[in-house]
Amino acid sequence: MNLPDNMYKVWTIKSILDWTSNHFAKKNISSPRLNAELILSNVLKCPRIDLYLKYNQILQENKLSKIRELIKKRATHYPLQYLLGETEFYGHRFFVDENVLIPRPETEILVDKLIEYIKNNKVANILEIGTGTGIISITISLYFRDKGTNFQITATDISDDALQNAKKNIIYHNITNINLVRSNLFDSVKGKYDLIFSNPPYISEQDLRILDKEITEFEPHIALIGGIVGTEYYQNILLSASQYINGHSKIFFEIGSEQSKALKHIAKNAGFRIIDIFKDYNSKDRVALLEKI
Repeated sequence: MNLPDNMYKVWTIKSILDWTSNHFAKKNISSPRLNAELILSNVLKCPRIDLYLKYNQILQENKLSKIRELIKKRATHYPLQYLLGETEFYGHRFFVDENVLIPRPETEILVDKLIEYIKNNKVANILEIGTGTGIISITISLYFRDKGTNFQITATDISDDALQNAKKNIIYHNITNINLVRSNLFDSVKGKYDLIFSNPPYISEQDLRILDKEITEFEPHIALIGGIVGTEYYQNILLSASQYINGHSKIFFEIGSEQSKALKHIAKNAGFRIIDIFKDYNSKDRVALLEKI
């Protein structure tokens, strides 16, 4: 893909924004204008608002070359977050790459509920299963950093590459209370915890086929697929969780919007019960709170 030489006499920020927005729209890229703005602000290393303050600025060839490269790749539906190497979550910047799932806005509900629970309960030791980018553990640590609430988090993942991504984010945010552990669920976990949470893979093999191309072709399936029916990870976690909890411990899960009924059955068979189900921004079931029966 080449920016057409005959479209404008010179390439200004305005002309590139306009052309790229139209190009992305033709390629069925969602939010084409926003995508164009984010690419330009990334290359020019400036806030998006500055693009409009410098609307008529002419860009040099070295900048245009990088912009062309990013536009071409984004037009294939390669995720913007991977393209830029970063994303925003809960108002914070996080690094992401192809080895980790791209954080979703719905996961902020899980963060909200974890923060609320920690505020109102004595929590010293926390376990996260399947940390990925590390965003959940890091975000709650950032929230409580200057509030006098101290706790330690053990954050696990089966993927070495995901743990490297999480480590990069931990270093960037100067977090000191998170210990990363390579583990398949509880395999390398020791001790007991006041709070366990997980946003595990919960997409069924069937549902994966109907998801957007940006998800199915580019995001790691190991972080997406929760088995044939999508609930296998909840079952595996709950079947072993009793060995790692205290009498007052609670477990939080992010769940699929139609999985609460299945989770209730799984929890009962494993000796747990659902205390509450919390809705997301679209009024769909998104977070489950459980305790030992």
